Amino acid sequence: MSTDWRDRYAAKMVPAAEAIRQIGRGSRVFVGSACGEPQHLVRTMVEAGAGLADTEVIHVLTLGVAPYTDPRYAPNFRANAFFIGNSVRGPVNECRADYTPIFLSQVPGMFKSRRIDIDAALIMVSPPDDHGNCSLGVSVDITKAGAESAKLVIAQVNKHMPRTMGDCFIHVDQIEFLVEHDEPLLEWPVAQPDDITEEIADNIARLVPDGATLQLGIGRMPDAVLSHLTDKHDLGIHTEMFSDGVLKLIKNGNITGKYKTIHRGKTVGSFAAGSRELFEFLHNNPQIEMHPSDYTNHPFIISQHDNMVAINAALEIDLTGQVCADSLGQMLYSGIGGHADFIRGAALAKNGKPIIAMPSTARSAEGICSRIVPCLQEGAGVVTTRGDIHYVVTEYGVAYLHGKTMRERAMALINIAHPDFRAELLHAAKRRRLVYPNQIMPPARQEYPDHLEKTYTLRNGQEVLLRPIKPDDESLMKEMFYSFSEQTVYLRYHGSLKSMPHNKMQVFCNVDYDTEMALVAVVGPPGHEDIIAVGRYMTDAAKTSAEFAFVVQDNWQRQGLGTLLFNRLAEIARDAGIRKFGADVLAENSGMLKIFHRSGLVVHTSTEGGVVRVEMAIPEAGKDARRDGK
Repeated sequence: MSTDWRDRYAAKMVPAAEAIRQIGRGSRVFVGSACGEPQHLVRTMVEAGAGLADTEVIHVLTLGVAPYTDPRYAPNFRANAFFIGNSVRGPVNECRADYTPIFLSQVPGMFKSRRIDIDAALIMVSPPDDHGNCSLGVSVDITKAGAESAKLVIAQVNKHMPRTMGDCFIHVDQIEFLVEHDEPLLEWPVAQPDDITEEIADNIARLVPDGATLQLGIGRMPDAVLSHLTDKHDLGIHTEMFSDGVLKLIKNGNITGKYKTIHRGKTVGSFAAGSRELFEFLHNNPQIEMHPSDYTNHPFIISQHDNMVAINAALEIDLTGQVCADSLGQMLYSGIGGHADFIRGAALAKNGKPIIAMPSTARSAEGICSRIVPCLQEGAGVVTTRGDIHYVVTEYGVAYLHGKTMRERAMALINIAHPDFRAELLHAAKRRRLVYPNQIMPPARQEYPDHLEKTYTLRNGQEVLLRPIKPDDESLMKEMFYSFSEQTVYLRYHGSLKSMPHNKMQVFCNVDYDTEMALVAVVGPPGHEDIIAVGRYMTDAAKTSAEFAFVVQDNWQRQGLGTLLFNRLAEIARDAGIRKFGADVLAENSGMLKIFHRSGLVVHTSTEGGVVRVEMAIPEAGKDARRDGK
């Protein structure tokens, strides 16, 4: 094997200071990203001081210190960030550094086309393999395009940089100067999730099917979501970045990539931010492929993954579905990054799910405030538009907004806002004329009881979710009502009912889950749901007895759904201390009467004027019911 490259490698080996001296004044210098930041080269560049006057330092996310943003170096350096990390947030908002808002998928193209002309690139690479190829390791993202486009490439060769696979190699012949300097890679600390983050992660996990391909952002939320997926099978990864949470699921066997549409069996990312254990796992691992961000983040590539689930964070969202993810009012906080790329790509994918995740509240100078707001703050940037929004998840549930009216969006978002702010948000929605002037909601003190959600299988094999009704179910309830046959309407409402206007329907959809409980039977995935049955009870003043009623959509009758609804409501009632159910049933409604008599409860009936009065005793837990009585 030829060893020519080794001779050229040795000839290019210089001390860092000598390599940095090759950068001229007024240059634009690219610095490698995140955990792949060439720290030794950055420190040496800053130490060069006045020799690098008017130098523009461009980068995406920096995890280490950014000494070039220090005010004392202002005559020499000015940072330009494509994504704002902690180290440059202050300088950017003090106008001592710049921020360029751009989709991360488009940055490599800016380099290659010379729209952003790079004079020098400071990168970190693994030691070369037997063929002279160095790996960009944990930071391929925009670094590969930066190195390929720069007039001068200076590489820190670090034995701690893992040799990753994929489209991530640069040959020593493409590097002008090599600086051997070994130092541990920067690590991304794993933050322990709080209770709210865990609740959000649990809500998101319910949206992730077996065989899905995942994209997750950076921070506490992605790792929390991953920790809730240990019961999932054959997940895949196609993402901008990944961290230790992905590593754990790979080792646990949850991530196999078996059903990925492209790169089957491979975990694909653009950069990795995590612990030393993660970096060691990436080394020479053919299961992992690292690619540039113009590939991983390209909406067309993302859209080719069936069942793509993209999970991204937000800072606030208004009642119409506009999402701000990069700023706090006029304060620039982070950046567009890959957020918009993956939201759009997942939306285009077959069975894709673009998800916005955020806590319902945040801390501000005035105290606790709602992240769901009537209007975005002045100066806030819209990263996900009203047209791109699909799923929004807080600790209080999931709102599906795509294709919904402004009224439906507002109601769905208010329903997952913090209870302390729901009344205020509803008033604001009325002022903005987004909802009906007479729109009501249940008392804020009553939170949605998600622990009552249960999935069952009907006689026809169809899975159905029984869950408490929500205020934003009004449209689905309306659709179910107008699908009823005249006979079903007659049996349920004891007469001919031709319409169900908003004034009536909203009363049915707003319950307090205490004195009134209503369960709906839902089929279809979130966002494509149909309500096919509803059952409810209303208690007396003492909350020891309740009136009961239910109705099943015609096409779903005789599948055991009525029995399921009744038995489930009886369980909930018993746990709430209710000991008696009452119902008025038309004598010809034999189906409902059979459900009652077959329930195993103590049933007493009396008939007057064609209406059967049914009274049923609900035994305490552990006690047996008795036979029917007349």
